Amino acid sequence: MSSPEDRPQAPIVRLEQVSVRHAATGRVIVSDVGFTLARGRCLGIVGESGSGKTLICRTLLGLLPPALAAEGRAFFGDIDMIRAAPETARRLRGTGIGTILQQPMSAFDPLYTLGAQFVETLRDKLGLSKEAARALGREKLAQMNLPATVMRSYPHQLSGGMLQRCMIALTLALKAELIVADEPTTALDAQNQFQVLECFRQLRERLHVTLIIVSHDLGAVQMLADHILVMEGGRCVEAGEAKTVFNAPQHEYTRYLVRTRLALTRGFQRALGGGHASA
Repeated sequence: MSSPEDRPQAPIVRLEQVSVRHAATGRVIVSDVGFTLARGRCLGIVGESGSGKTLICRTLLGLLPPALAAEGRAFFGDIDMIRAAPETARRLRGTGIGTILQQPMSAFDPLYTLGAQFVETLRDKLGLSKEAARALGREKLAQMNLPATVMRSYPHQLSGGMLQRCMIALTLALKAELIVADEPTTALDAQNQFQVLECFRQLRERLHVTLIIVSHDLGAVQMLADHILVMEGGRCVEAGEAKTVFNAPQHEYTRYLVRTRLALTRGFQRALGGGHASA
């Protein structure tokens, strides 16, 4: 007889036949997307701009603009975020689901230090004292390899990569069960991209964080994801384990994305190594 630990856990995220339409015209933008995500796993959603990647995440977060309407079901735990009351969705975004945005500067108020914003958020969401909130902020920043002095800095004084790591630290402090990262490295230079991806990798290894990463960068997704969802024109054209999708893609669009990634990689290798890239 299997122990409770051996039994498969219910998925933390489950999407069933999710579609997104223009509310006024009825035009379908995302059509019939579904997947499940178990705790501690990482799903990568890939595709070019306009393929529907971000709309899937905004549906799960309960953040679709009024001009759009979602159909189907998008469960976080046992709560359908499509039908959840606005206050329920807002509460879950504060604690249950953490979001990492493409533009890290937009996540913070430029008029206040990072420390003041950490303390205010943690006191509001977790009910901590100022001292406890400050200590928790420092602890989570240290996990992101950031010094405590960051708490005294204003957003404009930090690089984009440092701000992304600050956002991840705040998400961890809020004890998010799921992190949704929408193009988290797009606005960063190569060094900061690597640092942010390395933070995500360590979180997966050490804390078994559940992660959805949305990106057009297959390299970033390949570094982190267990499973891949490939979007084209609002439809999922391929889904499966990451190794299978990358090594033996079935759909022509997926093969195109993989070929493009390989061509870019070889081009960089030739530029950096003087033409020593392997065929």
